[in-house]
Amino acid sequence: MNISTLANALGGEVSGRDRVLCPGPGHSAKDRSLSVIVVGDGYLVHSFAADDWKDCRDHVADLLGLGASRFPRPSEEELEKLRKAEEEQAKKVEALALSCWREALPIGGTIGETYLREARGITCALPETLRYHPACRHPSTRRLPALVALVEGAERLAIHRTYLRHDGAGKADIEPAKAMLGAVAGGAVRLTQSGYRLVVCEGIETGLSLASGLVNGTPAIWAALSTSGMKRLVLPPDPGNLLIATDGDDAGRAAGNALGERASALGWKVSLLPAPAGRDWNDVLCMKGHAA
Repeated sequence: MNISTLANALGGEVSGRDRVLCPGPGHSAKDRSLSVIVVGDGYLVHSFAADDWKDCRDHVADLLGLGASRFPRPSEEELEKLRKAEEEQAKKVEALALSCWREALPIGGTIGETYLREARGITCALPETLRYHPACRHPSTRRLPALVALVEGAERLAIHRTYLRHDGAGKADIEPAKAMLGAVAGGAVRLTQSGYRLVVCEGIETGLSLASGLVNGTPAIWAALSTSGMKRLVLPPDPGNLLIATDGDDAGRAAGNALGERASALGWKVSLLPAPAGRDWNDVLCMKGHAA
């Protein structure tokens, strides 16, 4: 199996001569936290997201239809090499994320605001954690307008990009239309900063919809960006009231339940706000706008 075939089989992408970066077990299709390196006639697996090695091995073995003997446990020397390579790569990616963030403009009066107001029905004030980049680099190497969001609370600086049509009437017709840059594990886009309680959701548009009148009061609203991000979110150190606004699908509800159970064990008072089946809270906001 050549490296390109391996990448396709794992739903990932080639990274170097003998390595594939792909989704870890239980992660989204866009995740690239699992490293699979071709070693002779076997494969060396390593999770940059601290997933259990056996889970990663079994995940890759199942996808490739191979036995566990083809996946030797990494030696300490190999792990140290992987850690050094990971650190070097993380620094490079963080520098790219910081450069993109600094290049981005305040969102007011831009195509980014047009997208949120007109295509998504957002009415709340837009936070400083959202900016607009008129020519943001896409993984395909194209440059497109993009909504750029700052991810806070992760180990390093990271950003999330939503690529837009040039008129702001929707997301760009490109895959992926959304992409992260940097290590986002544990972090979130903090859409509102003050409040007597914390609201956690998946998407940026969902969080802004909640801030546009779908929840009472002025809570702090954080967008965890994905179901895996919700499960692994680092909560503030002082427990309080937590509202988890989930998307209306099985994966969203499962992620919300996982966060809720962990938060409860940490002393948080947790409540859940699931969106209607097959919808998210931005869908609800847009339906309310059409009804009006």
